[in-house]
Formats: sequence, structure tokens, C-alpha cells
Amino acid sequence: MTKQTIKAQADGRNGQIDFEIDLENNKISDVKVTKNSETPAIFNQAFGKLKKNIIDNQSFDVDAVSGASLMTQAMLDSGKKALAENNIALDGKKPEVVHEERQLNVDVAVIGSGMAGLMAASRALSMGKKVVVLEKNGYLGGATILNGSNVVGTGSKVSAELFGETAKKDSPNRLVQDITRECRGTNYPMLSKLLANNIGRAVDFITEFANLTYQKAETQTVEHSVNRQIEMPSESSYELVTKVAEAFEKKGGQIILDARVEKLNKDKAGKLVSLTAEGKHQTINVNFKSLVLAAGGWGARDYQAHKTDIPYYGPMTSTGDYFDFAKNMNLVTRNLDWYKVYPHGLEVEPEPGIAKLTTYSTKEATDMGAIFVNTDGKRIVNESAPYTHFRDAIAEQKGKVAYIVMDQRTWDRFYELMLKYGFTKEEVQSFFDLDGEKSPVLVKGDLKTVAEKAGIDYQTLKETVDNYTEDVKADYDPEFGRDKKFMHEFEGDTYYVIEQKLLFCTTLGGYETTDQMQLLDNDMNPVSNFYAAGEIVGGANGHDSMPSMMNSWSYASGFVAGTTAADNTNYNYSTVSNEQEADAVSGASEA
Repeated sequence: MTKQTIKAQADGRNGQIDFEIDLENNKISDVKVTKNSETPAIFNQAFGKLKKNIIDNQSFDVDAVSGASLMTQAMLDSGKKALAENNIALDGKKPEVVHEERQLNVDVAVIGSGMAGLMAASRALSMGKKVVVLEKNGYLGGATILNGSNVVGTGSKVSAELFGETAKKDSPNRLVQDITRECRGTNYPMLSKLLANNIGRAVDFITEFANLTYQKAETQTVEHSVNRQIEMPSESSYELVTKVAEAFEKKGGQIILDARVEKLNKDKAGKLVSLTAEGKHQTINVNFKSLVLAAGGWGARDYQAHKTDIPYYGPMTSTGDYFDFAKNMNLVTRNLDWYKVYPHGLEVEPEPGIAKLTTYSTKEATDMGAIFVNTDGKRIVNESAPYTHFRDAIAEQKGKVAYIVMDQRTWDRFYELMLKYGFTKEEVQSFFDLDGEKSPVLVKGDLKTVAEKAGIDYQTLKETVDNYTEDVKADYDPEFGRDKKFMHEFEGDTYYVIEQKLLFCTTLGGYETTDQMQLLDNDMNPVSNFYAAGEIVGGANGHDSMPSMMNSWSYASGFVAGTTAADNTNYNYSTVSNEQEADAVSGASEA
């Protein structure tokens, strides 16, 4: 038996991907990635699918993975090149795949496999309905897999067990008050109450349905007036999505990947009854009694269309396809220019402005005494205030950028949380290798060194640090009134300066619904058989959602949408036996 390992490199979305191709007797036995800086939750799924196809077909001449095509096609091209350079010709060849047309008849169809979609689908399935989930990408999770697993547990049995007496201080009314305060009254009370009254039921339902385990969230953010944030022990939304999807399929639900919805159809009576979805090798026609639209936001679309210059950290697949395939459904929208802007981020790709979130790292660092400064070296904010204070302060600075100044002990914790929430060791090291010459700025050294590398006025920064040191000793912050429990003296002579820029992922506007998550048309009438959940419906959190609240909205809205969509099937007997009986009234092809 002859064994050989071929090394290859590819340019991924976030940097270089190193991988090895193991061969035994001129056959591919394994493909192993040794280095990458891609988003783990997406990469793990996409690479797993790609690897299986390569080994099954003994060829790198297979399809890239939808939604991760740049990364996976680069690996395929690099793999073919590496084999050719080593004069290795495989017996495999590109599989001949016949385009398949499929017809499905279900009770409830769900568009989107983020937590809003999976929650709605799981809830409808639990009520005895036949359910299918359609996902345009070749992997699960939507924007959820970038958000962490944090939710609030208000009113749940889970929170009662985790927080004990503290949970009794919480209530739906208190949660609504916190939402209203944080967004400065821009929320829609009906939807905020729907969220608050159903999040506990949703948490308890999905915990039992998918046999999940929750713990108190490692970080309880100041925006919440009581400790109520919970998360998976791994803190991973990838684990959450995977477990819920596995439970859904095990209990009889169906998930179809690479299924991009192109058209919605009404019957002759004018009711929505079917859809058509397209994939690389399949056309799927789905007849349903209820449809739940949970297809996420449109942040990538707006960023690429230059509707905002704020760096974007969300999935590039958040393109608002429903504005095309549902355009003739005459759905009413509101606040389509609302974005959830965070101040805790690194601009990891200055061109075209792609960012990554550091919220949990930043929160921990400020709790440990780190300070925020501008390029003049001056403090700009009470570092222990809610994130909206940071956002507004950074927006006023030159270049809309600020810097965290921290010591070694604080950096160690900051770095630990970076690795937990979407960064890799190689990626972080690559930022330091830039040595402050371009964004993202992460530099280490004595105070003068880090100031010069980051482009911060050293003399003013030294005065700021010296003054802050005296304030710490006095247990009093005369400049911003920071709580003394978060004021800690810098230790040692090694400092870290980390860039912080405004960034966004989530859109906060969207379609309008009833209090049962049924979509409304432009005349404010409910649309028969049509429901929605998640980011696609705006208003529950207003213009500024608190940490954990977008995930919480996906849980609560998905739970309600799944319940009402399932109930609707009990009274909806309209079906179409074939596509000829349905008149297409919506779709990108019918402008």
C-alpha cells in the first residue's frame, strides 16, 4: 500500500486555508484542514459537506457549497492544482447529476434555517403537522450561527432553576420596560409584549424538544436590569442549531438545503398555497397549508448597495431575497433603514469593510478596568455604561474609531473570549502581524510603543493613564462617573491597544404582522396562510436592541409563528393538486 500526503493552500473569505490531501493507492482517503481563519460555524458545515463529496467522487471536480462558494471553490481549485503539480491523476471524475424535479405536499413549509425558522418548524412538528424547512445555503443556521447562543430566560422554568430567587425579580413587564428604555421608546409595544410573554414558553419548549442544556450566561450585560441571560455550555450557536436540527429531523421533520425560493403561488381563490424553490440540481415544488417566512435580514444587500458605510459583520447571504420572490404579495414594511449598530468590533477586511464582533470580550475587559480612548489619547466614555453610550461616543470620533487600552491580565481574558466567539488563534496573530499599519489595529508593548503604532498621541495618552490611575486609587471617576467596582489599576508595563469600530449585522425593520405573526398587506389586512418570524419582522426591539434580544426575538416569534401556522392548517383545506392549478403571483421573474 502506497501512502502520500499532498499539501495545498487556498484563499478563503477571511484568509489563507491550509489543507492536506491524504492518498492511499492513488485514492483520496482524507482531506484535513490544518489552518484557517473562517467563521467556524459556517466552515465546519461547508467543509464537512465538501470533504464528503470529494472522497465519495474521488475528485475535486465537484460542486462548491452554496452560501460558501468563494471559500469552497477556492479549495477545490487549489486541490486540483496541487494534485496536478504532483503528477497525480485520480480515477474519479465529475459526477453526472441529473436535474431533479420534486413535488412535496406538507402542512407547514418554513423558509430559513436560523433559530426563528427551526423554532417555528419544531413547534409545528410538535403539534402533529408535516413540516419542511427550505434553506437556500448548503449549510444550516442563517445569521444565528454568528450570534452566539445567548437568550433571555424570562418566565421560563429553565431560568427559575438557574437563577433561583433572582428569577422571581424578573417578569415579562420588566423585560418590556428594559426593551423600551434601551431603544428609547422606538419599539412597537404589541411585538415587545409578544416577545416578553412568549420567550419563557419558547425556551422551555425547545429545551425539552431538542434535549438542550442551558447555563447562566458567562456575561450578564448591564442593559438588562436583572440577571436573565442564559446560553449553551459551549456558548456556541452552532451547537444550538445543530442539536435543534437533529431533533427536528429525528422526529420526522424534513430539511432541504440548497433550495432557494424563487416563486410563491396562489390558488384561483387568491390564497397562497405553494412555492417553487431552485437548487443546483433540483427544482422543488411545495404545496402547503401554511407558510412561515423566516429568511433573516438584508444587511449584506444594503451594505453592497452602499446604503450604509458602517462595516458589516453578518453573513453575506443576508440578501433579502423575499423582497423579490414575495414582491407581488403586497406586504407592508416599515423602518427598512434601521440597523443594529454595535460599537464593539474589528474591521477585519477594510476592503470591502467586513467586520467581526468583540462585544463579549470588550464587556469583560471594561469590567476589569480597561479604558476607551480616541486618537488624541483622551477617554471618551464611561466604559461601564450600556453599549449605546459607546456607540454614540465612537460615532463622534475622527474616523469613527476608538481604542481599548488594557494590561496583560485583561488582554488574556479578552483573547480567551475572542476565541470562544468566532475568532481563531491564527487570525488574531495575523492582526498583530499588521503592527498597526492598517485596520484592524491590535498592538502590544510599552505605553509609548503601542501609542505610536496605533497612531495615538503618546503624551496625552500617558496623562490619561496617569490620571486614571489616580482616580482608581481615589475610588472616584470625576470625568465620567464610572462605578468604582469597575475601576482597576493597570498592572505591569505591558499594554495592549485594540481597535474598536462601529459595525452592524442585524436589520431592525421589516415586514408587519398581527399579534399572531401573520403577515399584513399594504391595506393592513392579514394575508391568508402566510406567517413570519425572526429578523424579517421588525419592531419588537425598536431601533436599539439589548444584547441577547435578537436571539430572543427569533425564539419567541418562531414559537408563536409555528403555533399559529399549525393551528391554521386545521381550518385550511385548500390544496393544489398540480402546478397548473396555481396562478403564479409572485416571483423575481414577474417584475
